[in-house]
Amino acid sequence: MKRNVVIKITNIQSEGGHSENHEVTTKGTFSGDENDYTLEYVELFDERTKCNTTVRVVNKKTVTIVRVGDFNSEFIIEQNNRHNCHYETPYGEFMLGIYAKSVESVMTEKGGTLRMSYTIDFYAGLASENEMTIEFSVI
Repeated sequence: MKRNVVIKITNIQSEGGHSENHEVTTKGTFSGDENDYTLEYVELFDERTKCNTTVRVVNKKTVTIVRVGDFNSEFIIEQNNRHNCHYETPYGEFMLGIYAKSVESVMTEKGGTLRMSYTIDFYAGLASENEMTIEFSVI
């Protein structure tokens, strides 16, 4: 059963001693249980660019983020593993390496929090270190 939720996403990206913090709040849906669940929402990049985004959590330790729309991508964030992932931009398509240092998922009956710490590499060179937190609460 899908339930309506408010989703808050915070992403801190660090590269070369410089950090950027991005935060967005949106509405979406939640389905599943505390170990395996799916969040779905529309991600707006600007007034003309959007993607349908699906975040799937499996066994609390593997997260797949799929974007379909104006920019398509698929990220696999699995604790203590590295995956080559597809990333599409207006300038072309890329393969990125994503290594997850940690994935933590905590659920309650009113919502949950998903925290991920991971690195992104491009052509085997470190591109950035990332901390992403997705908090959601049932409406």
